[in-house]
Amino acid sequence: MPNSRHEAMITKRVLITGGAGFIGSHLADELLAHGYKVRIFDNLSPQVHGPQASVPDYLDRDVEFITGDVRDIEALRKALEGVDSVFHLAAMVGVGQSMYEVAAYTAVNNQGTANLMQALLQSPVEKLIIASSMSLYGEGLYRNPGGYIVAGAERTLDHLKKKDWEVHGPDGDILLPVPTPESKLPELASVYALSKFDQERLCLLIGRAYQIPTVALRFFNVYGTRQRFQILTPASWRSSRPV
Repeated sequence: MPNSRHEAMITKRVLITGGAGFIGSHLADELLAHGYKVRIFDNLSPQVHGPQASVPDYLDRDVEFITGDVRDIEALRKALEGVDSVFHLAAMVGVGQSMYEVAAYTAVNNQGTANLMQALLQSPVEKLIIASSMSLYGEGLYRNPGGYIVAGAERTLDHLKKKDWEVHGPDGDILLPVPTPESKLPELASVYALSKFDQERLCLLIGRAYQIPTVALRFFNVYGTRQRFQILTPASWRSSRPV
């Protein structure tokens, strides 16, 4: 990435979908610092930005902000006008919530990404970066007492009902977690993981077919300034809305 505004060339414009959030806003700052023009496309979901959602004060004044939803393909088409590269961060986030907000997660994450890909066919870009998730790996990798690697291990319902939180092998042995490499095959254990895998594969597939250099980043848990923390009590789970 260029190290000055002059080197980046003033004509380069980057679109960040979901850019008003924690990761997107810091990304916007970094891009501006390197001389890029930044356009943010975000629906300012109340679950992320609060009930009186408005454009956050922490966004740099040089950011061009467009209020819009990835489920609106015409809005996406307008947002892509004059754009050179796209960071696709817009998504509903949360493993547990995805299991009872199935239609919403599928509409935003899966269909929203499909809308972006459809729009990109008319407005191709130089680069596409998609925010995927480490949730694709499921439980990750484990090793049994004999030292052998075990993939595909899961906590069974019987063990969970007994409040046994360990992961057991086929013989009942407790498995030991080991670092999970990128090469591990996906194990999709939630609607959220399924939707992120769909986002990732769809972007990589379209990128390859239409010669758009594409990278999927499987983010691990992140936190820091500008992040909104919301504690969901059992009473509030059902009233939660899309991010």
